[in-house]
Amino acid sequence: MLRFVSFFLIPLVAVCGLVLPPSLSAQVVNHDALQRLIPEPLPDGSIAQSLASFYNPDNLYEYLDGGADIFVLYGVKTMLHLDAKVQTVDLTVDIFDMGSPNAAFGMYAAERSPDYDFIAMGAEGYRNKGILNFVQGRYYIKLAGFGDGADAVLEAWAKALSARVGSDTALPAMLIRLPSDHRKPHSEQYIPKDPLGHSFLGPAYVASYEFNGHESKLFVTLAESENDAHERLKQLEAHFAKTGECAAAPDIEAGAIRGKNSFEGSFVAKVQGHLLLLILNPNADSEQILREAAESLH
Repeated sequence: MLRFVSFFLIPLVAVCGLVLPPSLSAQVVNHDALQRLIPEPLPDGSIAQSLASFYNPDNLYEYLDGGADIFVLYGVKTMLHLDAKVQTVDLTVDIFDMGSPNAAFGMYAAERSPDYDFIAMGAEGYRNKGILNFVQGRYYIKLAGFGDGADAVLEAWAKALSARVGSDTALPAMLIRLPSDHRKPHSEQYIPKDPLGHSFLGPAYVASYEFNGHESKLFVTLAESENDAHERLKQLEAHFAKTGECAAAPDIEAGAIRGKNSFEGSFVAKVQGHLLLLILNPNADSEQILREAAESLH
């Protein structure tokens, strides 16, 4: 019954000769892909309370009142919502198709805290009483349960959904390649637009590193090409030359720059292939992280 709507639409289009607008056709495909992630039968004897409902960037606010904007910023394609019940447990299942592993991780990371209770689920997940959220591939999955035994039901659903997503439970490749020594656990982020308020720094992965109480942040900006990465470095240099000071940093390598201003602090940056690497609030130790990142991302 849960799959009736999604599987009915496509044959109907084919039989009747209807041609859907490209946006609507994509929605039908996305809805069907999300519907296939729902296990059959439902885990732990769950009973669906209605057919699954779907939302897209245009109407997500109807479900996430006040919380839709950040999902749209991260590029959400489609969301599936399902209400289910297991004896005394009421369950909500929200599956967000974010379009890419980068966007899915970024949205997940934007809502987590390093202090959460992390678990081995999907690529990464965490739980709290009545909540279990995890990211895997292009999907960000949020489960909530209320009632006696809810935590066990959430775990059963999470395992079943993870299996339906597939066997690949790796974090995005960029994260795996970043230096791991001195990296603060669960500090990584993916920012699609305007890191530090600058369009030329986005999209970027960010990770925090700590050395004897001193924290620095590594930004890895994903440029479109090596030429684009150099152009972004020039924009960074121009900004700090205008608002503070900026100079060459030959101790890092030829072409690297170092700068600071009174409101953004200090940085050192260089280009590595199609990437712009930047350390914010550097010291001698974290500047070594910049060198290691350049080597591992070569």
